Amino acid sequence: MSGEKGRPRIYVDVREEKSGVPSILESLGALVIKTSLPMGDYLISDSVVVERKSSYDFANSLFDGRLFDQASRLTEHYEHVYFIVEGRIVPKRYRGREASLYGALAALTMDYNVKVIYTEDEVGSAHAIMALARRVTSSGGQRVVIHRKPKLDDLREWQLYVLQAFPGIGRKTAERILEAFGTIEAFCRASIAELSRIEGVGERRAELIKRILVTPFKSSPRRHRAPTLEDFYSKGDGEG
Repeated sequence: MSGEKGRPRIYVDVREEKSGVPSILESLGALVIKTSLPMGDYLISDSVVVERKSSYDFANSLFDGRLFDQASRLTEHYEHVYFIVEGRIVPKRYRGREASLYGALAALTMDYNVKVIYTEDEVGSAHAIMALARRVTSSGGQRVVIHRKPKLDDLREWQLYVLQAFPGIGRKTAERILEAFGTIEAFCRASIAELSRIEGVGERRAELIKRILVTPFKSSPRRHRAPTLEDFYSKGDGEG
């Protein structure tokens, strides 16, 4: 869904305000909506998400493994994941380790299908994000759903809403699932092979969906915090 008079609509995590990028996006003509995103820094559509990092933080997180965990979580939820990296491609601290850095980059792009865009500064990052948003808007695919519950009597929207709660399932994929299986009950009974044949699901997501459906719920002792979805992903789907 595009913004006012065709302006690209970009959802921005509130933590990004201090970077200055949201203000630059507004000056470029974007309709910026500041909110608390569950993951990622900029949400362009229900299938396109952007994470922005300094080149130092990007390289540091590549070497300590944090970036691969983050990439795994993002690719489970979004079809197109972009990392925008500001600054030198190889920070001073990592000179002499270029081979390792580029090897990690190759793994990130080939194993996780994450796209990496390098920019010089915040202005460049804003232009890159705006370019992505314009491409999505021009293709008519800009729709963002951020945990909005449907009206009580709208059964069709509730069916789509329930399916979109599963990792990596956007609205279009949810519609394909319901067209293929007819009901959510039939979807829950489907095998991994049947689920993986649906466009937008695939074998990896089908396995995770089935695991969510069949794994018994474990109550957490009162003295501990309840497990989060992030905990579930990091423990149960780290094969990447």
